[in-house]
Amino acid sequence: MVAAAAAAALLTALPLQAGFRVTPYLQNPAPGALTLSWLSDDPGAGQASLQALDGGPAIRVSSSPVEAGALEYHPAETLLVGRGEERASSPPFLHEVRLEGLAPGTRYRYEVEQGAETARGRLVTPPLDAREPVRFVVFGDSETEPESAGSFVLWPDPEDPHEDPDTGRRYLVDEETGYRENLRLIREREPHFVAIAGDLVESGGEQRDWDAYWRLTAPLAADTFLLPALGNHDYYGGPAIFGFYAPQASARALAKYRTYFDLPGNGTGAHAERYYALRWGPVTLVVLDLNNGLPQHGPSDTNFYMLGEGEGGSAPDWQPGSPQYRWLEETLRAAQQKNGFTFVVAHHCPYSSGVHGVPPGRGEGLDPLSGLPLRALSPLFLQYGVDALFTGHDEMYERSVVPGQERLPDGATREHVLQVYDVGVAGDGLRGPVEGAVNPYRAFLAHADSPERWENGVLLDGGKHYGHLEVNVEPVGETGWRAQLDMVYLFPLMDADGAVHGFERRLYDDRVVLQAGPAAGDH
Repeated sequence: MVAAAAAAALLTALPLQAGFRVTPYLQNPAPGALTLSWLSDDPGAGQASLQALDGGPAIRVSSSPVEAGALEYHPAETLLVGRGEERASSPPFLHEVRLEGLAPGTRYRYEVEQGAETARGRLVTPPLDAREPVRFVVFGDSETEPESAGSFVLWPDPEDPHEDPDTGRRYLVDEETGYRENLRLIREREPHFVAIAGDLVESGGEQRDWDAYWRLTAPLAADTFLLPALGNHDYYGGPAIFGFYAPQASARALAKYRTYFDLPGNGTGAHAERYYALRWGPVTLVVLDLNNGLPQHGPSDTNFYMLGEGEGGSAPDWQPGSPQYRWLEETLRAAQQKNGFTFVVAHHCPYSSGVHGVPPGRGEGLDPLSGLPLRALSPLFLQYGVDALFTGHDEMYERSVVPGQERLPDGATREHVLQVYDVGVAGDGLRGPVEGAVNPYRAFLAHADSPERWENGVLLDGGKHYGHLEVNVEPVGETGWRAQLDMVYLFPLMDADGAVHGFERRLYDDRVVLQAGPAAGDH
């Protein structure tokens, strides 16, 4: 109680700043519209202007800020000096402006004035029917928190399967550096959007973890649309006094997430912004919330810790018959009618060699956050021709190939494979496989299939590193499309003494090429 009171006194002493707490970032893209969001410490309206790069009249709007009470600090969050964690004494003010009447597939620049500060950015609106290339990136498990600075994660040695987890190797750079440099590489590639496979922050209920997230991520979000999926950590209130996954703690975490993000609708009120779909040219992106399945503590439960309404906590059920399942099937059916690719993003990985690749449950050889229950959705994904499922959760790079049958709109069937990716290496753990996890469809695992090559204490190539998946979609002929999927890793460059002095963009030898349109039968 004394510590909390002292922290409150320190917080109150911080002056109110007339400027940005979170600089402007892009939201909810549509062919003719988008949302521009930012947060300020003062309640004054901001001024935003948007103009096409090729000229034309500028759009100018004033914001109507509202106090973002959900972004208050928990009483247990004390002021830590020296880690860039200075905190205001009151919640920030949220500014969301919906800009409409834009031209599809057009490049714009924008400028936002808030108090004495000005921020700028650029963007591209989604096209309608234009046959233009599309580039997007997928990653998961950034799990930001202030402690990420100076935290070097365990880096299991492929040559030592019996390595002691308490004394084993540590990675070459800390988590914050890995995430920051990963984002830098992504920005250089200028993707149209970035899909995030969950676990944005370490504890969704701790405001300090969200502060760290936006401090690192806002520069990317200024020019690129972020399309996140909820992960279990985003529902996590935080350890001990923060409430773990108790209903009130998870509700606090979810309120922060929903305050920051404006996402496409799904026709529901209770589950708004938890699952949604986006069309960008030939790409349909379907984002799901698969953090729980009913019955609670049953074979279809992906989070044994989350309790509350309907015995399944606040996360929506995904089992057949649930609102999310019905929405998913209708969304996939509609996507199948279009000439293009269907990609699904969720957090839990159903096919994994990692720690969450064992059956659900408690006790030896089981996992209360298992991704295996989601294998029940594979027939649906295959039936409607989903090209790839992008996930995280196990914090490793792994790709699996699941065979099956696609049912075409005319009732015919054909052979189809579902590519399943775990790309949970944004900037947190770098794990290896675990005993008891059986993945019969594994096609590539960085831990096993990218051997490390060392010379005189210097890593020259290979290994498991922080990174992301880059997808490039290009038109082929008059009606076809080609998608190339490359897993990018952030290779640490070392000097002769073994110290890291820079990073280089490299690709794992695991390229996948998909076809849509006339050559769709080839994928």
